[in-house]
Amino acid sequence: MVTAYVISIVSALVCLLIAALISNAIKFEGGANPKDPAKRKLWFWVMGILTPVIGFGIGFAMKPTKNQMEADKFTSALFIGIAVAFILYILLGFVLSKMFKNGKLGNWF
Repeated sequence: MVTAYVISIVSALVCLLIAALISNAIKFEGGANPKDPAKRKLWFWVMGILTPVIGFGIGFAMKPTKNQMEADKFTSALFIGIAVAFILYILLGFVLSKMFKNGKLGNWF
C-alpha cells in the first residue's frame, strides 16, 4: 500500500515541477493587456488535472493481480493517495506562487 501513496505523491511533485518549467518557459508580454499570466495559470491547472490521471494510470499499471484482496486494498490506497496528491499539488502551488509573487510562478493564483 505504501507504493500507492509514493506513486501519488511523486506524480504530484513531478507535475508541479513540469508546471513550474512550463511557466518559466512562457515569456513575459508587454503592453496594456498581456496574456502571459493567463497562460501560466492555465498550464498550472492543466497539470493539476493531470496529476490524479497520471497517478492513477501508473498505479493501475502496477496493481497486484495475484490476490484480489491485495488488489482491492491497493486500489483503495491509490484513490486516497490521488486525493492527497491533488491537495498537495494545490497547496505547494499556492505556497510557491506566494513565495515568488513577483516572478512567473506568482501568476498561478
